[in-house]
Amino acid sequence: MKSLILIASFALWASVAGAQLDQILAPVQASLAGAPQTPANPSAPDAQAAAPVPADPGAISPRSLTGDDLLNELQKQLASYFGLKGNLKLRFIRPWNPVQLPGKDFDLTLTDYPPNGVSGSFDLRFKIASGGLQVGEWQLGLRAQLWQSVWVTQGRLDRGQPLDRTLLNSQKVDILGVKQTLLSDDTDPDAYDVAQGIGPGQAISKQDVIERPLIHKGDVVEVVAIQGLLDIHMKALAMEDGGANAIIKMRNLDSSKDFNAQILNENEVKVHF
Repeated sequence: MKSLILIASFALWASVAGAQLDQILAPVQASLAGAPQTPANPSAPDAQAAAPVPADPGAISPRSLTGDDLLNELQKQLASYFGLKGNLKLRFIRPWNPVQLPGKDFDLTLTDYPPNGVSGSFDLRFKIASGGLQVGEWQLGLRAQLWQSVWVTQGRLDRGQPLDRTLLNSQKVDILGVKQTLLSDDTDPDAYDVAQGIGPGQAISKQDVIERPLIHKGDVVEVVAIQGLLDIHMKALAMEDGGANAIIKMRNLDSSKDFNAQILNENEVKVHF
């Protein structure tokens, strides 16, 4: 009888103790249930499948060739090819529709340059490649402006008046919009005289000025003639006006024979054999 009572008491105690243990371990078990399960072998197929897949560094998102991109490249290549000074600005005669490119960059090759150079309007042929593929070839009509800094008069200038930078302003002008060749502001105006009257606020063309003579007709100057060991110096009479490096007619004072010489400065000319 005592044995039966002891067995029943032990069973009841074990049942109570087990319930208390389940309550104690419940938070731990819940935590373990929510945690990711790591395989014992990290190299197992399941472990590799669970790893994040890195982005392909060679993948290229396609882009479009816009009108601005195209004009910028055309401006750069035309300015370089023709050696243009100033700021070249192009615009389309007809709208440009963006072109889808297979790569992130593009190569533009001009296949037909304007025969008369860049003018107010012209046609241009080019082809485009991208991502190692030929995209296409086009012929477009373009309008152009070439803005350069030139000398502009502050007030009226009269014929024969020496040109002086204090009488001038530098101003940007579209030189493709004028017929004459204008005097750029990197030209020293002090080397010129006014050839014809110029109104105020006008851009100065090369037809409006003449190079200021260093030697005038009637001047007697030194003539230098050098060839090998031969070194001749003599005086001669200038038969015409001339500026720096100009070739003018000279007259030998002794023989009265005329010859040509290059002006070196206001006092000296050189004979070339």
